Amino acid sequence: MRAVVQDRYGPPEVLRVAEVERPVPKGDEVLVRVHASTVTRGDAMGVRSAEYRFTRLFTGIRRPRRTIGGTEFAGRIEEVGAAVTEFRVGDEVFGIEGGANAEYVAVGESGVIAQKPTGLTFEEAAAAPDGSLLALSCLRPAYPLRGKSVLVYGAAGSIGTAAVQLLAHHFEAEVAAVCDTKDVELVRSLGARDVLDRLRDDFTKNGKAYDVIFDAVGKHSFRRCRRSLKPGGIYISVDLGFMYHVPLFALITRFVGSRRARLGIGRYRKEDLVLIKELVDTGKYRPVIDRSFALD
Repeated sequence: MRAVVQDRYGPPEVLRVAEVERPVPKGDEVLVRVHASTVTRGDAMGVRSAEYRFTRLFTGIRRPRRTIGGTEFAGRIEEVGAAVTEFRVGDEVFGIEGGANAEYVAVGESGVIAQKPTGLTFEEAAAAPDGSLLALSCLRPAYPLRGKSVLVYGAAGSIGTAAVQLLAHHFEAEVAAVCDTKDVELVRSLGARDVLDRLRDDFTKNGKAYDVIFDAVGKHSFRRCRRSLKPGGIYISVDLGFMYHVPLFALITRFVGSRRARLGIGRYRKEDLVLIKELVDTGKYRPVIDRSFALD
């Protein structure tokens, strides 16, 4: 089969399309013929592995342990293992599995895989899991969210577009959002009541305060945001921050002050994927695609 292969860390040129052996599903796995996959921020960071070099302890010290890229997929099941009961050959599915930038991927039945929402194309379904699952898990420290005022910074990215929709249509929060000029109307269409143009408006200086500030791109800081939090409010970032300040402030604010900082811990969970499918089916969630490319 054809797959995107990476033998070393470096610029995009280290990626190449090559013929590799097709995976053979184990007894508790299904073999999915991939119709569409994606490139996420996490995938891109894994190619270079330069921003946080300590991650190589998990991905491989000198070269990547996983040589086939990609994590999100949507496709049709072609084989099922002998112990599989949930899926059948021919089922259209979507989910998360390493090595998804390939023609086939083997996925465990208990893994992050579910029936594809019937109203989505394969391309749309492939773009649904990553941002939505990370947004769900990162927002958990702020539960319950119903009725709270939440500002999403970086609202036009994968996690941001997911967070805006989940907050507005699932958690029933009051959503404000910050994005670039070109994305204002898109973000407003996703459910944000108040959309600020990052290039014109500084939300930290407008005098408004929020119960939750969710930095969905990890580009802000607790120090700058804390005055925009209500007493008892929480700042959540998806990134460690400049000089790894977020974990430090998360520890300090557990004991000092009424405003807290938390590092959002992104997790992929099957039950969350099933929830996203239900939200898509009921019209409460839709994936946002930036652009599309052929595998080559």
